[in-house]
Amino acid sequence: MLAVAGSLRADTAPDPSNTTVLLTIVGDATTSGETPATLKLTRADLESLPQVTFTTSTLWTEGKLTFSGPTLRSVLDRAGVPAGTTIEAVALNDYRVTFMPSDIDAALPIIATRIDGQPFDIRNRGPLWIVYPYDRGAEYATREKLALSIWQLISLRTSQD
Repeated sequence: MLAVAGSLRADTAPDPSNTTVLLTIVGDATTSGETPATLKLTRADLESLPQVTFTTSTLWTEGKLTFSGPTLRSVLDRAGVPAGTTIEAVALNDYRVTFMPSDIDAALPIIATRIDGQPFDIRNRGPLWIVYPYDRGAEYATREKLALSIWQLISLRTSQD
């Protein structure tokens, strides 16, 4: 298969009022040994994508919270990452999870940038958290989906199988 590296796009200038990089997406190295392509996204970049909002409880918080943010698929689309790509998500503490293509659809999961309408910080599992609507159905409250719910997300690494 073709390497993803050549397809990552960085065609939008960051919002000058919010230039802090929250998420880095790194593509595969090419077969010729070239450096992997990298895309860095700010809050403004992430919030410029279509937003999904849902209310759910989690194992890690009290009560129901309203999460909002772009879908993981829309972020990958923004980066030019094709469907069928395996994604490794990495947290600030180096916790890593692997999303198989079957774990990602057009609507879920989301990369939450806001909880109850407000940005959230590292002390509150932020500023990015991959979440599912756990209360929506048994298929979202599985051990596998809970394990993929990585908070303090800092990077996505792509690989094609």
